[in-house]
Amino acid sequence: MLINFPYVERDTPVHRLDVRAKLLFLVAFSLMVAQTSNFWFMLVAFLLAAFYYQQCHLHWRETRAAWRFVIVLNIMIVLGNFFLTNGAVVRGVDVASFHVLTHIPFPGFISHAPYLSIISLPISVESLVFLLTQALRNFSIAFLAISFPYTTNPGHIASGIKGLGLSDWIAYAIELSFRFLPSVGRDFSTTLDAQRARGFELDKLRGGIFGKIARLAPLIVPLVIGSILGAEDIISAMELRCFGVGKRTWLYEAHARHSDIALITLCIIAFACVTTCNILGGFSSFSIFHALHTQGIPASWLH
Repeated sequence: MLINFPYVERDTPVHRLDVRAKLLFLVAFSLMVAQTSNFWFMLVAFLLAAFYYQQCHLHWRETRAAWRFVIVLNIMIVLGNFFLTNGAVVRGVDVASFHVLTHIPFPGFISHAPYLSIISLPISVESLVFLLTQALRNFSIAFLAISFPYTTNPGHIASGIKGLGLSDWIAYAIELSFRFLPSVGRDFSTTLDAQRARGFELDKLRGGIFGKIARLAPLIVPLVIGSILGAEDIISAMELRCFGVGKRTWLYEAHARHSDIALITLCIIAFACVTTCNILGGFSSFSIFHALHTQGIPASWLH
């Protein structure tokens, strides 16, 4: 049986929003923050996303698991990107103009044998601001992404997406995707408990990394097979109900209110403005347009 993310039923401004408004806001916001690495733009976006999340009135104990995953993943992405590029890939900044603060030794690749050595990794103002900007972008998107499943009734997702003019197949596929991860997580926990009852100890795996992966077969194989069988059951159930043969009716019909229409309109206008500025900034040095192509670091930070 499929399960959903733990929907928290409350009467908040975000809970009352239409599914389409929340989904379009998430997509438009993600596309906007992905178009620039300007620190001030990202700071404003982060504060806006934080205010939106605050309006959900979600407690830490309710979203703790999701936030732990996001925090660990964000740290891995930001630091991994910095070290893999030697801190030299910063959007909108000439590498030659870096304001280096210090150097630290770090394992890196070189052009001759043995191709791996200890190199001097520069720590600059630009790279640190870029790290902070990346972290703000990821956390901003996480504020909206985490709030969506916790504030949206699972029974309204498919009908809301259908209200965007998409087909029944797409609407139901998106709804099933929201149920996939929680269902796999439930199956993983069940399988792990069953194997532990048979003497399988995950903490006592021996051997190298490949040996440990091979010894995880009692856990991975049942999980994969169970997911495949579950997918086949869903397909059979949909075929027995003639899904896709005719026009489908939904128990819940989405109805946009004035607040939903206002949010959707603002998302469209904001996305159009940011995209236009980003495109024009590539051809013009005018400060308003070109700002999205710079880091926006104050001159006082560079001295």
